[in-house]
Amino acid sequence: MSAAKLRKNDMVVVLTGEDKGKVAPIIEINYSKQSVILKGINKKTKHHKPSQENQEGRIEKKEFPIHISNVAYMVKKGDANNKNAVSSKVGWNVDKKTGKKQRFLRKIKKNVSGDK
Repeated sequence: MSAAKLRKNDMVVVLTGEDKGKVAPIIEINYSKQSVILKGINKKTKHHKPSQENQEGRIEKKEFPIHISNVAYMVKKGDANNKNAVSSKVGWNVDKKTGKKQRFLRKIKKNVSGDK
């Protein structure tokens, strides 16, 4: 398996769906299903039936996964409502000096800072 282009706590922009244009950090990445869970995005209501441990049952609102192709790395922040945020897909670039592979923003042709 190759290294992931997006990582936990990266700020991303949602490209499609009900939450299109919203900006959020990545909470969790599932590499096998190629999905990400974003903070406050794609929230759904889940009902839990009463059981012996939980006599009353409950209604829980939680974030559900989004396919990784439907989000892009945020390059530039938008206005107050996170509109007009600039995003870029992420690729790979090999540094000629050190020979290390780095994440590369394709739209602006720069390496992502904060890599290990």
